[in-house]
Amino acid sequence: MAARVSQRLNEAGGAGFYPRAEIVAALNEAHRLFVLLTLGLEQTSTWTLPAQTQLTVHHMLSEGGWSDWIVPLRIATLGGAKVRPARLEDLACLDGSWTTTTTPRDPTRYVALGADLVVFYPIPLNGTVLQVTYARAGLPLVNDSDTPETPAEYHPSYVAYAVYRMRQVEGGQEFQKALPGLGEYLKAAQHYATYVRSRNLGSRYDKVPFEMEKYDRSLLLGKPPKAVPQRKVSDL
Repeated sequence: MAARVSQRLNEAGGAGFYPRAEIVAALNEAHRLFVLLTLGLEQTSTWTLPAQTQLTVHHMLSEGGWSDWIVPLRIATLGGAKVRPARLEDLACLDGSWTTTTTPRDPTRYVALGADLVVFYPIPLNGTVLQVTYARAGLPLVNDSDTPETPAEYHPSYVAYAVYRMRQVEGGQEFQKALPGLGEYLKAAQHYATYVRSRNLGSRYDKVPFEMEKYDRSLLLGKPPKAVPQRKVSDL
């Protein structure tokens, strides 16, 4: 993939203006963003929720040991009972003293906050083993033989993004010429996100990808937005 980017940058004979390390960094950026937009990679692991005597906010990136954590998709007990997602205001309506309510039974609801913060209700007095399915980040591309974990049909869009990313520094017309590569990349991400959305809805996951088809990319790609038809006075 790095060699293909060099070819499209007219540096097939070897790195010149565009160092290989920067090209690899651009490909990794494309991979990270693609996975974030599509939530296309997932992982299921068991996690022991420690016993608590007061409300505890869990940092899943560190406490859970998942450095690749993005968002939770589904949380359940070992018995299969689903821990349902909720909002802080939902818990306040359900139980006015939810921040201090403790019980020996398994939690029934969780709230995901920020990047990796998760709280559970009710507060478990005993340790609880949970099955956590979460959207994860992809493994970084380091060696020449490394390939992205996403489907191979979308890898050409990574090359298009990397070319766009490398030519940002040139600005002006040269950068403008590379903008279609960003459009190609976002179109591929939208296509895969649509598939992942259907899959997650079918699996009754708690989180689905961002609805990219409703996002207006015209200004981002340097194109004028589509004009909204104006009604004539005679039509009223």
